[in-house]
Amino acid sequence: MAIFTTAAIQALQTGFDSSYRAGWGDAQLLTPAFTTVIPSSVRTNTYGWMARLPSMRQWVGARVLQNLTNHDYSLTNLPYELTVAVDRDDWEDDMLGVYAPLFEEMGRAARLLQDQRVRLALQAGVTTGLCFDGLTFFNDAHPALGAGGAAIDNDFAGTALTPANYNAVRVAMQSWVGEDGESLGIMPTLLIVPPQLEGAARQILISDMVPAPAPATASETNVWKGSASLLVIPQLGNQATTWYMADTSRAIKPLIWQNRRAPQLVSMASPDTAEVFNNRQLIWGVDGRGAAGYGPFFLMARAIA
Repeated sequence: MAIFTTAAIQALQTGFDSSYRAGWGDAQLLTPAFTTVIPSSVRTNTYGWMARLPSMRQWVGARVLQNLTNHDYSLTNLPYELTVAVDRDDWEDDMLGVYAPLFEEMGRAARLLQDQRVRLALQAGVTTGLCFDGLTFFNDAHPALGAGGAAIDNDFAGTALTPANYNAVRVAMQSWVGEDGESLGIMPTLLIVPPQLEGAARQILISDMVPAPAPATASETNVWKGSASLLVIPQLGNQATTWYMADTSRAIKPLIWQNRRAPQLVSMASPDTAEVFNNRQLIWGVDGRGAAGYGPFFLMARAIA
């Protein structure tokens, strides 16, 4: 029987820490491809520059100040946690080895917090996720950015993932203009799909040939091969016909992960805690703070069949 002492618990903590770090290190993040990670040191961060991305102009007369406060967009950091209990009976019966995989999974889950929250924000972008103009991130009527610009539609309904529709969405994004009437310079570089659309996406981006448009039955050269990178996100499988295109070439990406405090493993493990006395449980938990939100809406489009 294992001796239940503070020193023994500390030794156990070392082993659990190692398992946690292994899980953290093995986790593969997917969302950094289209997400800007912004460090945060306060409860709420405000982004006043979202309405425009800066561009140079000919210097004639006085300098023209770029107004960065026309649109205030704020993200408030939220707390997240994951907590497990180790039963004292398992300690006494030398069964602690079964917990090592659990702590490894905790490390993996902690590392993937960003992916989880950003993915949920992405999918909520058509219903409840609001961006700097007060509308949902994906919307068919984003107001003109200024007198010289036209309204922007970055939500394409009834648009299955086909070579023709891929081209149509791509052209639409490249045609968007800003408040000065000049092109926003959008260049879609990333196609994001659920597992159900991976085959169609690979045919567009990787295949040498694609089926010719009906009524033709032959194949034709795939002019879209290599025109964007492909990202398959398994967790998007609950929306089997939805796909996204993003311009990820800028310093700011379409979505934001605001990192207030990265998840950390902490414990309430001691022989004389109330949890041990009342419930025979040693407690370990992970907690962190952050928020997922939206960058400029004109850096991404959504399409659904």
